[in-house]
Amino acid sequence: MTDVATDSATDAPRAADRPVPYLLLAAVVLVAVPIRAAYGPIRDIDLYWHLLVGQDILSGTPVAEAARGWSFAPVPETWVSTQWLAEVLFARIEAWGGLEAMVWYRTLSTIAAVLVLAAVTIWRRPVRAGVWVFALAGLSLAITAEDRSQQLTFLLAPLVGWWAERLWRDGRLPRWWLVLPLVVVWANFHGGWVILPIALGLAALARLVDAGWRDPGVRRALLLAAGTMLAACVSPSGLDNALAARRFNASTMLIIEWQPVNLRDWTAVPLIGMLLILAIAWARGRARPSRGELVLVLGLLTFSVLAWRNLTPALLMLAPILTGTLARALGEPDPTPPGSQRPRLLRTSLAVTALGLVGALVMAAAQNPVIDPGMPRTLIADIAAAGAPQRVLNTYNVAGPLLWFGGHPPHVTVGIDGRSDRYGSDYSDRYENGLIQARPGWESLFDQLEPTCALVGSWEAIGPVLVKQRGWVEVGREGGFVLLRAPDAPGWSHA
Repeated sequence: MTDVATDSATDAPRAADRPVPYLLLAAVVLVAVPIRAAYGPIRDIDLYWHLLVGQDILSGTPVAEAARGWSFAPVPETWVSTQWLAEVLFARIEAWGGLEAMVWYRTLSTIAAVLVLAAVTIWRRPVRAGVWVFALAGLSLAITAEDRSQQLTFLLAPLVGWWAERLWRDGRLPRWWLVLPLVVVWANFHGGWVILPIALGLAALARLVDAGWRDPGVRRALLLAAGTMLAACVSPSGLDNALAARRFNASTMLIIEWQPVNLRDWTAVPLIGMLLILAIAWARGRARPSRGELVLVLGLLTFSVLAWRNLTPALLMLAPILTGTLARALGEPDPTPPGSQRPRLLRTSLAVTALGLVGALVMAAAQNPVIDPGMPRTLIADIAAAGAPQRVLNTYNVAGPLLWFGGHPPHVTVGIDGRSDRYGSDYSDRYENGLIQARPGWESLFDQLEPTCALVGSWEAIGPVLVKQRGWVEVGREGGFVLLRAPDAPGWSHA
């Protein structure tokens, strides 16, 4: 092999052998994504109740009994956390470094995720092909990185995509003794573990279409996918843990991240970019896609648009697969032949990237403020200072901060919180669309709940209605929130 490959017609060096611009773009992404993750206060409003669950478990409460008594909603207390490992980890992180340490968690987990993404799209793969999907998937990661358990899914999704690509192309599977223990941990950390059996099933179908049923990789993949479902049952919630995604899907349609993706939204730009790359590669590339490739790629794209929360994991899974698609379209070897990469150039790029990652960590350490300034801290402090326990009629998005900063349960209990699968769609709809919006019939649920105060958005209809029709007293306003109390509510001599 010669040192410089040339085009047969012009004897000019091919673009693939001039990797500097592509490596530069990769380095920019490797630095920009963690810096974006490091910047800004705590973003996830649910983090606070996850912290409380973790503290409850660490105090000795069994996982199956944690978070009881937080709400006065008339729904059974049968909820069991499916993310208890993440919640315990968060509680330990907060105990070690305060809420500031959660910004470090967000930054470090994003760094890990973007490095895994680079490993399956750029390392020992044609950089001209991999860098574009790496940049788009990295952009999606930068948009959605938060202080939440989903970070583990973001970290593992590129690896799952790489496993799916190897299964489809070569019939190769990861070792079961590695995958099944991983799923046990993953399934007790975040519900995103379901992308693994989904990817294995799609890749097995793609392999079946291209290689036939007699291919041993197909049967082994289906067995491994079934094994992951069993592994997910190794949990305090048992079989319910493996079926949690279905339960969430049935009870969270009022939450934006569970609604279908709108391609006109700016956060869908990475998906649109990947669709354009795919269309060009399939239409103008040197090799036409096989039927199996169509099954695998279109299956993952369909999964990506079913819900906003699917989008980033799906793009991270697609990244290694589309790297191969684009490489074949460009006529480049994948993986790259040994000795074709330039060690000195790679080392220089890695050194520059390392400096950028250190900068992201410095930014995380210096982040101020850590708590979202849009949170009504003063109003929540008023509730915490009340001389008696308070039953708070609350708007959905303030539940986590209210439980954390409002004096912790049982001093403060809420009408609803982020555990949507606990409340179910019927109650959530009655509460959010009926009671909080003061639509006809709201009195029925209100009288059943018997709240002592309300912390709601100033735009929500229930506030003025309570003042006019029930004689409630306005305690204060902050930002876009208003705090009200019942005229006979106990413990409000300070207000």
